[in-house]
Amino acid sequence: MLRATFLGTAVLITLTGCARIADSRFNPVNWFGSSTAAPLDANGQTRPLVPENRRSVVVDNRTLVQSITSLSIDRTPSGSIVRAVGVAQTQGYFNAELVSRGIADGVLDLEFRAQAPTAFEVPGTTQSREISAAYVIDRGDLSAVRSVRVTAATNARTSAR
Repeated sequence: MLRATFLGTAVLITLTGCARIADSRFNPVNWFGSSTAAPLDANGQTRPLVPENRRSVVVDNRTLVQSITSLSIDRTPSGSIVRAVGVAQTQGYFNAELVSRGIADGVLDLEFRAQAPTAFEVPGTTQSREISAAYVIDRGDLSAVRSVRVTAATNARTSAR
């Protein structure tokens, strides 16, 4: 009992010597500090974080899947969903995506890409190598699309309206 009283008194004395908790760094609201004025350019506009002449380049190191076995397009209230099933070269492929290459002459061109496994490469059966992906076409883009073409390494499938 004496020990708890002594410990409580020591904590109270320590806390009374500290600044208020609201002003301390223990308060998560104070972790980032106050704001500062943003610099303006010669035209009086706020400078962007990334200059206009600088471009970011994203390198997609995923490969095309070996082949496409099925392709379907389902209508939704907000547009359509393109679904494709493909067969990868080996088991273990992941991060599959239908990547848009643009719309030309009413044809939406998609590539079926997936990330190859780093060390696990077992051939396996065709069913064990199947992988699926989907792509959403919104209503605004759907008006310019008459057909969809999905490309793999060895074949392509097309579906038209």
